[in-house]
Amino acid sequence: MSGTRKAADVCIAAAMVYAAVWIYELSNLAVLSTVGSQASIAFVGILPVGVSAVNANAQLLTIAKPLQVLLCGAVMFGLLYSVRLKGLPISTMIASATLSIYLASSYWEMLSLVGSSSYLVHIGGFTVLALATQMGLSRALKI
Repeated sequence: MSGTRKAADVCIAAAMVYAAVWIYELSNLAVLSTVGSQASIAFVGILPVGVSAVNANAQLLTIAKPLQVLLCGAVMFGLLYSVRLKGLPISTMIASATLSIYLASSYWEMLSLVGSSSYLVHIGGFTVLALATQMGLSRALKI
């Protein structure tokens, strides 16, 4: 791989890290807008940091968060597929790791089903799930 191609790969990977935050939060905004009212997004500088909505139907909220994970995961999988086809190894690694984190975030979305436990136990559960997802993606996609 030429030096120019490596530099382009690093730049694309850096842009993907920034875009990953937007993808996650915009997915959240889109899904919460469909089930709630007055969904809004909050920013710190140039980064979106959260979405809030007044929810009229709490039953719809139980399907909203899994839909958000599916939506942001689908977008990142598309990016992963694209950079992998272009032969960009750093960008492929970033996209794969981000997709793993998105998929593992379903743990946080279903935290009410897990029950009360210490924060460190939850961090450990999320970390194990993210690592297992990353290993599974790496094997399945031969990354």
